[in-house]
Amino acid sequence: MTVRMIDITSKEPVYREAIATGFLRVDEDTMSDLMKVGISGLGNAAAIAKVTAINATKTAWKYIPLLHPVPITYIETRVHYEKNGIRMAVLARTRAQTGVEMDALFGLFTGLLAAWNTIKGCSRTCTPEWVTNFMGKQVQTCGSSRVDGMFDIRVVSKVKSEEGVNLSLSDFEDNTGGEPVVTMFDVTTEPTYYGEASAKGFIRLRDSTVELIRQGRVEKGDVITVAKAASIMATKKAWEILPLVHLNYITYVNADVKVVEDGAEVSVDTRNVSNTGSAMEAVFAVGVGLLTIWDMIKKYEKDENGQYPYTMIKEIKVLKALKTPAV
Repeated sequence: MTVRMIDITSKEPVYREAIATGFLRVDEDTMSDLMKVGISGLGNAAAIAKVTAINATKTAWKYIPLLHPVPITYIETRVHYEKNGIRMAVLARTRAQTGVEMDALFGLFTGLLAAWNTIKGCSRTCTPEWVTNFMGKQVQTCGSSRVDGMFDIRVVSKVKSEEGVNLSLSDFEDNTGGEPVVTMFDVTTEPTYYGEASAKGFIRLRDSTVELIRQGRVEKGDVITVAKAASIMATKKAWEILPLVHLNYITYVNADVKVVEDGAEVSVDTRNVSNTGSAMEAVFAVGVGLLTIWDMIKKYEKDENGQYPYTMIKEIKVLKALKTPAV
């Protein structure tokens, strides 16, 4: 089966904009810290999320294989702290031959992941558990994490117009504060670990789209193969886009895409040998895989007004994150 980027050469540029939103579920103790002082873990989660989202929105084309490199002309981000998590919105604009919803979605996803990386760690009520690693050894791990995962990533609105722009985030309250403190965790004196991680996510699609994927009739080509390749490449490039993620020696990646009754699942397993683990790499890979699927089938998911009333990345979660000392 062929794989192709859609030819937009002869299309006329018009004003285009899109708003994407999503939610990062976080334990209440961590959210209490964030709402009181604005800082938890490695620093100000909202500040790092906003900056990361802006940079990611401009560079989405580097990670989603068939996405056109659109010149983004405006980006706005908002973060809202809630009792049980972090809600975020990204607005992107351009004047081009194609839309910016995928760029906004990628910026949103990456911004939330940057916040996740900033506050990750064991919850205060964590009960350690013993699990078996990929080498068959027993390893003690945190029983519960501060972050449960990402949920409900969607495009809430998109506009194409010859007259100008009209979308706004004025109704999305930004209630964050605190000093803009951001620190990369120092792993200089950490021992070398065998790290391993597994993450999984799900995108909800129309039944008709699911059938097109199964039958190999998607115009852009082989959705499953392209999504797998995008996930594997993303695993090795997470450090480029996530400011607080270390350059990591990734030694193994397995990406799997399953078409299910009401959508598609992407799961990624990673292994590494370094001073840190590879959970963020696994989550990033899952998100890129899911967004690659969305980008390849988006023409079939839009309604008569060009909106996405049904399409949604319902969740992305870490299933396993282990580190075993190498000596």
